[in-house]
Amino acid sequence: MEEEQISGSINSFSDRSNYNSSHDTNPNNYYYDEEEESSSSHNHRSKRSKHAPILEEEDRISALPDSILLSILCFLPINGAIKTGVLSKRWASLWTFLPSLSFDSGSFEYLDDFTSAVDNTLLLHRAHKLTNFDIQFEYDYDTVLNPRLDLWVRVATNARVEKLSLHLWSPDCLDLDRYQLPQHLYANEYVSEFNFSCCKILPNGLPHWSSLKRLCIGYSALSEDVIRKVLMGGPRLESLELLQFWGLYRLDIVSESLRKLVVDSYVQHMFESEERKLELEIVAPKIECLEILGCFYTNRCWIKDVSALVEAKLDFDMRMEEEGALEEFQDIVRDILESVHHVKKLTVGSSCLKALSIMTVKHLSSPLSKCKCLTIASMGECDFPNILSLLQSSPYVETLVLDITSWGCMWSAVCFSWTYFPTVISKNNEGLILIITSFF
Repeated sequence: MEEEQISGSINSFSDRSNYNSSHDTNPNNYYYDEEEESSSSHNHRSKRSKHAPILEEEDRISALPDSILLSILCFLPINGAIKTGVLSKRWASLWTFLPSLSFDSGSFEYLDDFTSAVDNTLLLHRAHKLTNFDIQFEYDYDTVLNPRLDLWVRVATNARVEKLSLHLWSPDCLDLDRYQLPQHLYANEYVSEFNFSCCKILPNGLPHWSSLKRLCIGYSALSEDVIRKVLMGGPRLESLELLQFWGLYRLDIVSESLRKLVVDSYVQHMFESEERKLELEIVAPKIECLEILGCFYTNRCWIKDVSALVEAKLDFDMRMEEEGALEEFQDIVRDILESVHHVKKLTVGSSCLKALSIMTVKHLSSPLSKCKCLTIASMGECDFPNILSLLQSSPYVETLVLDITSWGCMWSAVCFSWTYFPTVISKNNEGLILIITSFF
């Protein structure tokens, strides 16, 4: 019964153009009448009191074109944009033409209030084209909402949305009973960016994503078959990001268009034995940028072929509770560094840097790198000595970027450059440029 009511409401959304044509609800008509009134009134005043001082201040913001005002409203939360309707007749229905709609359940105390707000907003919304549609549940998504979400997605796709994001966080993000993307979503020629979290991705056949350039999938089960279909169905796909995923053991990237691959946290599913150590193999001979981030727990990552790689970022770690885990992590970091030794830009995180320092203690040299720009990401005070071994194995470095995490590290960075750099530069890296950055 509830689904029928929702369906009726959303169907009326698609019929609203007929309603608008028979009722004078077009904001543009209001703007036009208002301007005419203002113009005639102004002429009358000027004749009556030509030299009188102007006491009224002009509302310059309201005088801006709709396109600019709508761009401004897009920076506001949706409820804030709707509230601007009380400002004046000029603003009354302006928000209904917003090209971007973003809904977050965290802004509401009760889930029912949130879903009703989305329903009502979509019912009143009148833009025929959407650039962005974003639904985010803050750990309170329930599968009973699946039919409703299907209708919201249908509204977005009917409006030829360009960027679609569904973040359906639930109390158990690894639960198998979750929202499955509707099959019509796999045949879309308008979307250029998809962002999915906690969704089932199971296309029946090859997707038809002729405009898709960026795809981000998080907290989802994946398989080689799904990745193969996605890559074959997205001929213009340039960036693929996989976050907190499981079920996939080999990433074979055969796409001609894909240039960037991000692998962030390879997890073990609840039904898989914790004693079994998983391995993820990456074969991507044509990508230019690779990022390996997050936590791999006890799982291992192998890089087999990234021959066209230009830029790499290694900022991941593993669980170190088990005996021998630290040595295993050191071997993994070393193997990956050897696989990406030819890149021009290399970013190394704090955990990977510590693994390299262990090799120094064991009198093992770091793999020789040909990078010209080396960045140390999210580093702390204890990381400064570990940079030396990495620099010594990177004789072609021209720029060193230290991305520090606190003001305390700033002074350490300065002292480090004064103390160690003259020695390192004279031996290996003549003309080295040091850049210190911070984001705190």
